[in-house]
Amino acid sequence: MSALQPTDERPRIEDFRSDLTADEIIAAKARNARSIAMQAYLHAFPAFLNMRHLTEFIQGRRQFAPDDFPLGGWILMRDLATPKTNTVSPNVDTLYGASYLLLDQQGPVVLSVPPIPDRYYSVAILDAYFNNFAIISPRTFGNDGGNYLIAPSGWADRLPEGISAIFIAPTPSVCLLQRIFTRNPGEYGVLHQLQDAIRMVPLDRWRRQDAMFPAVDLSPYEIQGMRMIRDPLQFFEHTNYYTGLNPPPMNDSGLMELFKTAGVGPGSRLPSDPMLRDAIVQGAADAQGIINARTSLGPFRNGWRIPDSNSGRSGPFLLDRAVVQMTQMGLFPLEEAIYFFGFKDSNGQALHGSHRYTLTFEKGELPPLREYGFWSLTMYNQVSLLVENPLKRYILRPDSPGLAYEQDGSLIMYIQADRPTGVPDGNWLPSSAGEFNVALRTYLPQKQIIDGKWFPPGLERIERE
Repeated sequence: MSALQPTDERPRIEDFRSDLTADEIIAAKARNARSIAMQAYLHAFPAFLNMRHLTEFIQGRRQFAPDDFPLGGWILMRDLATPKTNTVSPNVDTLYGASYLLLDQQGPVVLSVPPIPDRYYSVAILDAYFNNFAIISPRTFGNDGGNYLIAPSGWADRLPEGISAIFIAPTPSVCLLQRIFTRNPGEYGVLHQLQDAIRMVPLDRWRRQDAMFPAVDLSPYEIQGMRMIRDPLQFFEHTNYYTGLNPPPMNDSGLMELFKTAGVGPGSRLPSDPMLRDAIVQGAADAQGIINARTSLGPFRNGWRIPDSNSGRSGPFLLDRAVVQMTQMGLFPLEEAIYFFGFKDSNGQALHGSHRYTLTFEKGELPPLREYGFWSLTMYNQVSLLVENPLKRYILRPDSPGLAYEQDGSLIMYIQADRPTGVPDGNWLPSSAGEFNVALRTYLPQKQIIDGKWFPPGLERIERE
């Protein structure tokens, strides 16, 4: 037997043939379309979420501010999240705001941020794929406020006087997310004024009394129910259009040309051939299955999902980018904030409310943070929503009322469904009665966290007596 001859029933690569039947040729084309559609789905997934978020933002602005043009204004969360909040994995640390711009139609825009002293704040500016291309925060520009120009690609006019910095947007569609750290609801009055003072004005109307945004064509985004779309062909119809308007970086150009050969790239039209359309559906299902598998697989350390080092950035890692946006849409890059999500205890067992756990930070082992940074531990149920409890307590933070340290300087937090006995009440984070997960958020992390040299300890399961 030749050493090159197969010894089992595995399929083998056939020799070159030029005599395929018509049916074999069609089947080969379908397999090719399926493989291309799988990669195209991963690439387009963040853009689909961005477009969906844009359509919902427009609908929300028309409801809350019917007299204003939707784009350029804000939808502001005036209260901290509660169990009624239906956003997946909401934080209970900051007041939020969201806005959108279409720079190809609206032109350059001036973003004004007031002085925000003595606390963390940020305005993240993201492209049509939820990649952060600018962040205004204590880390980048301090707390004194300023005026920032957001300009479309190719803009090269003279920078106006009074502008602190200019950000050239990689895509015409731009998303902005604001966050302001909130110690307690007693601060709402002051913080609402700060939220309102974060404003955008078209550059040609800056410093004028008329700061309103002129209307532009929003008809392509008059789409109802994008959140309910499950048909891959509808998915690609929308992403073909949206990525055509918002081309990905030039280093993706070869990949985009490949996607277009199957009708699933920027500006493409889906094929009419039923077999190719079925292949595209199968490729999308393959991609979603891969996303789900990566989400379930981890990787994990001490029961915590290891944060993706490429979070919030553009790059060639199609699967990683899709997974990040599916689970934590609009996520920061690591230097701004790192979120650790815990789904398992220190022994790799799923967290469940029928058990009790502790999370212990030894003296000197709390998360190392920069000035104005903070950390928090948040409880979520099996569908990643906040957990209703008698204390209305959803997080623990260093400033949580009643939080007490041990005599040796360590901090022990008790995570369980029932009230613990013999321990400080302020150290109890009430859990769901069923499956749950927790998030340890670290804002403005120091280098030790970014490099992975500091990592949170695992949740230790306490055996019941």
